[in-house]
Amino acid sequence: MTTAVAAFLLMAVAIWGSTEAFSDAAADCCLTISPHKIPKHLIVSYIEHVQNNGCHKAATVFITKKNKKLCSPPKEESRWVANLIKQLDAQAEEASKKTEK
Repeated sequence: MTTAVAAFLLMAVAIWGSTEAFSDAAADCCLTISPHKIPKHLIVSYIEHVQNNGCHKAATVFITKKNKKLCSPPKEESRWVANLIKQLDAQAEEASKKTEK
């Protein structure tokens, strides 16, 4: 009886873990990518999604002040995306220097 219960619990944990892994991967991927330029004053950060990491499309995801996620082309494919990333990185570096003082 104890072996059957242990086997059931092990199977339940394995199934639960696999559904969690698949649900997280699908939720973070961009289904469509907008080529439209996003104003810098709306953006607070970004995330780069790579194609082989569970997503079908590589993308740069910009996060707005209202915590919305906007899918844009990867920086290698769009000059405005690369420039915006440089500006955000410089802004973050400046902020970290101020907190170190």
